[in-house]
Amino acid sequence: MKVVLFALNSSYVHTNLAVRCLKKYAEQQLPNKHEIIIVENNLKDKFDEVLYSLYSLKADVYAFSCYIYNIREILFYAGGIKSLLPDSLIVFGGPEVSYDAEDLLKNHTFIDYVIINEGEEAFADFLEKGSDEKIIDGKIFGKFTQTGIQYSVNETISGNIAYYESSRGCPYKCSYCLSSRISGIRAKTVSHTLQDLLEFEKFSTVSTIKFVDRTFNYNMKRAKDIFQGLLSEKYTKTYHMEMRPELFDEEMFCILEKFPKGKLQMEIGIQSTDNKVLLAIDRPSDIEKAIRNMKKLRRLGNINVHADLIAGLPYDDISSVRESYNSLFYACDRLQLGFLKLLKGTKIREEKDKYAYKFNMNAPYDVYENRFISFDEISSLKRVAALTERYKNSVHFERTIEYITGFSLSPFDFFVGLDRYINRHISSVSQENAFKALYEFSKKEIKSGMTDKEWSDFIDYLKEDYSDCLNRQAPLSYT
Repeated sequence: MKVVLFALNSSYVHTNLAVRCLKKYAEQQLPNKHEIIIVENNLKDKFDEVLYSLYSLKADVYAFSCYIYNIREILFYAGGIKSLLPDSLIVFGGPEVSYDAEDLLKNHTFIDYVIINEGEEAFADFLEKGSDEKIIDGKIFGKFTQTGIQYSVNETISGNIAYYESSRGCPYKCSYCLSSRISGIRAKTVSHTLQDLLEFEKFSTVSTIKFVDRTFNYNMKRAKDIFQGLLSEKYTKTYHMEMRPELFDEEMFCILEKFPKGKLQMEIGIQSTDNKVLLAIDRPSDIEKAIRNMKKLRRLGNINVHADLIAGLPYDDISSVRESYNSLFYACDRLQLGFLKLLKGTKIREEKDKYAYKFNMNAPYDVYENRFISFDEISSLKRVAALTERYKNSVHFERTIEYITGFSLSPFDFFVGLDRYINRHISSVSQENAFKALYEFSKKEIKSGMTDKEWSDFIDYLKEDYSDCLNRQAPLSYT
């Protein structure tokens, strides 16, 4: 049979790990029995062109990888293929279809089968002998720890990022996360992981390896041993992991300080610094230790620290979001203020009435409001999040923002004020206008609380950032 595995990514820089897992395992189990083709596009590609590329393959089976960010478009493509090629089988799989498969099949009759949960063994079995059931439960892939990397040395990877999985499962049971539904952790050994990572050295266009492990350092000895291995000069990529910093000890810091700058990136999901909020989402944490270790990690100066917050959690009102934001602002290089999504299959979605959630019933299931935070406040936070991305998380303002926010009531209040100023005075926030808004707002609202020397230093930082960003001197009016 000819089989197409279709992935629709959010951007051209991303690749889909799931379809590669299915292809590799099926080809290992069923050598030379099927022609399995990966077709990978992104949401910005033209619909007609993508549909024709799928249609032109005239495959016997079309399998679609489904997520919250692409399910709408996937349904269009699958419906189009079934209309054009009615004898082709349409198979859906992925987290977005694993928790309402019956409704999906009922509402979209062009879908023939849905594979739920982990798909490697289920997909290979389906290709070998078909299925009497429309819903195929993949359950747990027991052979995961024996697998290697999923990329082929012959393929051209779009962008410069490759994804790698050294473990499946998570020790934590966060109520908003689908990983909480999987019991236990299956992890590759240290030597297996390091050998896999060495394989990526064959990919010259790949510069960053992103671990998709839910918590890389759940086992501190294993994490330390992998880091010790990565110190070798034969590992030349940048490695990005999700970490729990409250688990760090002095031995870990001694290892981390040896890394060359830029070789490690750490993403830290704090979500909230309010203990009542954390208990409500089944994510207890030693927040004080976590933030203390984040600051220590950042002071090392060689590791990029990315922190995540989620607005819209139970008991998290605008004041507690503000406190969380301010607590993390100087503890990380990048701060992402995200917004809760009530994913199918999660505990928090089952608790929607308990907390009076109002949310988008269609993917991506964004929260509008709940008992603790209003839609007006969520909307305001989204503007703060956008400005944080524009100013703090951008390399273009790195000198200026760290400095000037220290003279405001707080970083959060600074961006709330900047948002109001931009809405009143700036019609479009080009890069030029972004600098202009920062200068004018700071002069109007912040300068009065600064000494002449402090303001002069700010202007120097602003001019340096402006020159580096726009490759020309800052306006003479910046004084």
